[in-house]
Amino acid sequence: MPALLAEAERSGGMTAALRLRIAQMIKALLPQFDAVLITCSTLGPVADEFSVQDRVMRTDGMLAEALQDQSGSTVALCAAESTLAATRALFCQPGSQVNVALVEGAWAAFKAGDTAGYFALIRAAAEQAYQQGAVAVALAQSSMTPVAQQFPDMQRPLTGPHLALQACYDLR
Repeated sequence: MPALLAEAERSGGMTAALRLRIAQMIKALLPQFDAVLITCSTLGPVADEFSVQDRVMRTDGMLAEALQDQSGSTVALCAAESTLAATRALFCQPGSQVNVALVEGAWAAFKAGDTAGYFALIRAAAEQAYQQGAVAVALAQSSMTPVAQQFPDMQRPLTGPHLALQACYDLR
């Protein structure tokens, strides 16, 4: 729902009013679906309003768990500044060695429709993280996922959509 993300961006992130509206929308959806999957990192924290039994899941939450299972220095890349606070809160748990980094200029390229430029900036940031010693890199936003395919298997950045789909499948 791009309008909700745009509202969060205008407000500098998730507001209490926006969080409440999204939670109400999800509550209305729950009886009709096996699960609700929130793929937007900026809006993802609304999932905290629900219990495990409600089956409201965050794509980036699953990605954070997978990244925290890595031993050594890791990097979570973000494209949108509006998601930094939510991503840091999720990925930077006590004792973890996760560094959350903003890919400068990436979100502007994405919003301008420059997909090639967006992906090139993300790829360069991931390559730099590996060159600086990261044992794993996570592409924290779902829109970044295609970049992972540009890396060899041994150095492929982690992405959330496949983890989320697996979790939904496991609910069956």
